[in-house]
Amino acid sequence: MSRISQPNLLYAVFSNVYGIDFQADNLEHRIMLQKAVFFMREQGVSCGDYEFVWDQFGPFSAELSDDMKMEVDESLPPVEFNQEAIAIMDCLRKAFSFESTYSVRYWAEAIASLLYLKRYIYPSYTDDEIIDALEVRKTGLREHEENIKAMKTLKGIIAI
Repeated sequence: MSRISQPNLLYAVFSNVYGIDFQADNLEHRIMLQKAVFFMREQGVSCGDYEFVWDQFGPFSAELSDDMKMEVDESLPPVEFNQEAIAIMDCLRKAFSFESTYSVRYWAEAIASLLYLKRYIYPSYTDDEIIDALEVRKTGLREHEENIKAMKTLKGIIAI
C-alpha cells in the first residue's frame, strides 16, 4: 500500500470498527483509532508499520498518531479489506459496542490496555492481577465490575 493511501486505510478501519466517520481533531477518536489498529496488529493484520508502547491512554503508537493527522485522498478508490480483516473488524465492532458504564472510548481503552498489560508487561499475572494493575495505572478505568466485563470481552476477541 502506498504511503499516500495510509490515511484512507486508517479512516476506513475506524469507520468499520466504530460505525462513524473519523475526525482527526477529536481526541476521543484518535484514542479509539489507536486501540482498533493495536487490536488489528495483535491479530496479525497490519494497518501500517506501527510499534506500540504504554502511554497514559494505554497502547500508543507515535507513528500512528502522525499518520492519522494526514489528509484522506478522496480521489482514491475506497479501501477494500480481505476477509480476515473484515472478520476482525466485525468482532471489534461487536466488542466495542458492548453496553458499559464506560464510554466507547474508555471501553476500547480498557480492553486494549488489559491486552497490552497481559502480553507485554505482566505476562505471568492472573486475570485478577491484570485488572488490579489496570486500575492502579489508569485513574479513568477504576470501575472494577466493568473491568471484569472488559476482561471477559477481551477473551472473546483474542486468546491471551
